[in-house]
Amino acid sequence: MKQARQLDFTRRVGNRELRQFLFPLFLSAGFQCIYAMVNTAVLSRYLSQDAVALTGACSGCVSLINATLPAFVSGFGVRLSRCIGSGDPEEIRQGFWGAVYLTSALGGLCLAFLPLAQSILRQANVPEAMMPGATAYFRVILLGAGILYLKLILISAIQAMGNSAVPAAVSMAGVVVQTVLVVFLIAGLRVGITAPAFAMLLNNLWQVLALLWFLKELSRGRISFASPACIRRAHYWDTLANGCSKGLMFLFLSAGSFCMQRMENRLLTDLLAGDTYCDQYTSLFSDLLGVYGTAAVVIVGQNAGRGNYDRILDYVRRLFRRSLPVFALIAVLCLGFAPVLIRGLAGDGASQAAVQAGIFQMRVIVVSYPFLTALVMLRYSLQAMGDYRAMPIFGLIEMTINIAMSLLIPRIGYLAVCLGLALSRIGAGSAAIFRYRRFMEHRRQHTL
Repeated sequence: MKQARQLDFTRRVGNRELRQFLFPLFLSAGFQCIYAMVNTAVLSRYLSQDAVALTGACSGCVSLINATLPAFVSGFGVRLSRCIGSGDPEEIRQGFWGAVYLTSALGGLCLAFLPLAQSILRQANVPEAMMPGATAYFRVILLGAGILYLKLILISAIQAMGNSAVPAAVSMAGVVVQTVLVVFLIAGLRVGITAPAFAMLLNNLWQVLALLWFLKELSRGRISFASPACIRRAHYWDTLANGCSKGLMFLFLSAGSFCMQRMENRLLTDLLAGDTYCDQYTSLFSDLLGVYGTAAVVIVGQNAGRGNYDRILDYVRRLFRRSLPVFALIAVLCLGFAPVLIRGLAGDGASQAAVQAGIFQMRVIVVSYPFLTALVMLRYSLQAMGDYRAMPIFGLIEMTINIAMSLLIPRIGYLAVCLGLALSRIGAGSAAIFRYRRFMEHRRQHTL
């Protein structure tokens, strides 16, 4: 097999090489969101607007499984990037397998939630009329969680080795597979509301196998098998500390989202559907900007162990400058093309009220995207440099704002939902800028 390209960010990488590293990440992020939009479009057209509302009503619980716990895995990946940056084969082997075993434990935890699925959904105020379909949908999500987590840690390992192209290629192929599976299960076999969750499970399974094969070729023996007992306790604890840092942040975020969704579920079904339509584009735009956060993990992780703080500052500035054209494009789409985007996703069967709700939310939250970019880049940079307290603090800020705005839903209605999303990003992003500047000033003073 021809040796795969790997980038070493401990030296200055030119703009062309940086673009080549970022481009596959953009493709992967964009394609990952495409099949989420396909799911929503297929549900709206082949089932009903009520099916879209059902997935929206479950989103607070699903985010716990598909966002909060994967945040622990992503934290494991941050620590793994430092192990890979060390260049020590034993450090890499211990770091990788320690992360895999902790990731597998999270998947096992999700399986333990299966008997409690309906009780969890009731705590989220999911309407009783939706409960049978919602319970089945949520159980399949729980069933496939472990496979999703393994995929994520494999992607983290490959990206930490400086290769972004292969994970992107696998993700793009996954979009095609996911799209075919969703349409086939819903339109062909009439599986119903559980079809997107089943399609995701099957899609993630083949991706795990493909990524395992490539990682074996890329590592060239650096990650030979190590049993759980062979992993040093220090590796487990340090990996777990990284995972808990990011996991706590997302736990706070999910708690805020849960409270918001719980109050939002009291609104009309049209508004729930509109929120779900907008969420598809919000996820797409957030994931595109999140590419700069992913790049920061790899770049800062490789440099942090060597104390290259001037180089870290330079790379972070370059990444933020490169994010500005992406934000400009998002602003144009949200302000000028929101009606076209929402109507195209919703289809002819959606109510006018649902479409207008989605358009309104897209336009309200557009101002928050620059703060979101700063947040994702700087929180990952701080974590990669060993500031484990920063991530939970940012999550706590977002949670507090979301809970405060959810309490206003009985008074100002759907506007509180939109403002909650915008203000939580602005608040946490501002805090990230302040803490990053203080942290870098302190580190640079102590390395002079």
